[in-house]
Amino acid sequence: MCDRKVELISVDKLKPIEGHGKKRLKWLLSKILNENVWLSPLLVEKNHNLVLDGHHRLEVARLLGLKKVPVVLFAYDDVKLWSLRKNHVVNRQIVIEKANKGELFPYKTVKHGFPNHKRECSYSLRSLRDD
Repeated sequence: MCDRKVELISVDKLKPIEGHGKKRLKWLLSKILNENVWLSPLLVEKNHNLVLDGHHRLEVARLLGLKKVPVVLFAYDDVKLWSLRKNHVVNRQIVIEKANKGELFPYKTVKHGFPNHKRECSYSLRSLRDD
């Protein structure tokens, strides 16, 4: 079980805000398949279902055909937000607008800080495949 309230949300409802790295995706896919368990929830903005942290995990879920994934929901006002790239301006409104249009920021652009959250849980892959 996870340390905070975790919900299982349909993969199809989640909206990424930035891209992902192919090497990291390959590594994470292999790790999750070898362990046959999901150990970390995605961190999601609760009003728009934006993935704030966990883009690689979202892609792994899609590749594995998972129906749902564990998430912890946050109000965007409770999350710190900044850019890792000087040439990209980010704020909550810009992130929400771009995500709702399906326009992704480049990988490693948008960074979020979360209040008092440990990232641990345990779900079998089988339980996430079932409807």
